[in-house]
Amino acid sequence: MIEVQRISRGENAPVQAPISRADLQRALREFTTPSLFWGTALALADLAQYAGAIAGVLWLPWLGAKIACSIFAGLKIANLATLGHDAAHGSLTPSAALNRVLGIVVFVPGLTNWALWIYEHHKRHHPYTNGELVDTYTPLSKAEYDALPSWHRALERLHRNPLGLGFGLYYIVERWWEVKLLPRAGVPEKFRASAWRHFALLMAYLGAFLAVLAGAPLYSATGSATALLLGFAVPFYVWMELMSGSLYFQHTDPAIPWFKSETDRRRIPVEALTLHLKFPLWFSRYMHHVYDHPVHHVQPAIPCYRLHEAQLVLNRLSPDHVSRRFTLGLFWDTLRRCKLYDYHGHRWLDFDGKPTGEPILRQAAPARQRAHEVVLTAAE
Repeated sequence: MIEVQRISRGENAPVQAPISRADLQRALREFTTPSLFWGTALALADLAQYAGAIAGVLWLPWLGAKIACSIFAGLKIANLATLGHDAAHGSLTPSAALNRVLGIVVFVPGLTNWALWIYEHHKRHHPYTNGELVDTYTPLSKAEYDALPSWHRALERLHRNPLGLGFGLYYIVERWWEVKLLPRAGVPEKFRASAWRHFALLMAYLGAFLAVLAGAPLYSATGSATALLLGFAVPFYVWMELMSGSLYFQHTDPAIPWFKSETDRRRIPVEALTLHLKFPLWFSRYMHHVYDHPVHHVQPAIPCYRLHEAQLVLNRLSPDHVSRRFTLGLFWDTLRRCKLYDYHGHRWLDFDGKPTGEPILRQAAPARQRAHEVVLTAAE
């Protein structure tokens, strides 16, 4: 039997006795009521800001301003995806129909397939967090890494380089193209027809959007190449970089374990499998509290605009959460230390197989029983 080592759990780590998953969910229930006003207002505000950024690319006269608008558009696509995530959970607004409409719409700028998102996120990510199914930034073992061809090992090094320069490339190639755009082999039949319909919607949007950008000289002083580069390519890459980096840090930390054994994984509290990354409150609000992530796995019904309050409650109640304050030093240290994973000894390794920290798990008495994870899913 194994349990989390309650060491190096972040600032002011609580020392109280364990609390069951069911008790945690009851304590967090007050945060699960969605707001029609806030859910709709956030979606409309982010869509308006994204449209404004694209307009800036097309009509602002200064190249520097166009570039700033292009980067900002990528940030807004990431914000919209957070709202789409909530809509798919049924937590953005109280209306299931409105959640579906808003979710599909806010996923479109990032070319994310609504049906595939529900399948990947609700049927694979939540039930098997840090587990046996391949997920974003699932670490390789040393044996798996050594078995790769040299070009693939070089790519793994790029994806996990200490500067984070491979985040966007990783997500485009390994996640978006493989599991978030069009249905491939392995997607269950019940999702395939819907996924193809949403893929067709995304391609219709993409064709129309690229045509509008390519025709920029007809209605603005911006050339076609500049419009396509700054109106589509740069925002899309910025969004991929932000998405990948966020997912990496939500589930990668020297104190966070990964598993090949589903039996062992289920003995670990889910809040110990994801990181609470602390930012200044203004930044956390602007990012829709996406880094208050452990509480989302404990209670997926909490909307993003209530996550921060709920996370503070979880931090007080659970001795198992991992909480860090973001610094550039933390960013660099995590990427430096978390290259490969020893699934037997449960410690992180570098690419040479040398341990970069102490074992995360230890032999222990049987862990407490925890309630089965419930993932709220919108109508498919």
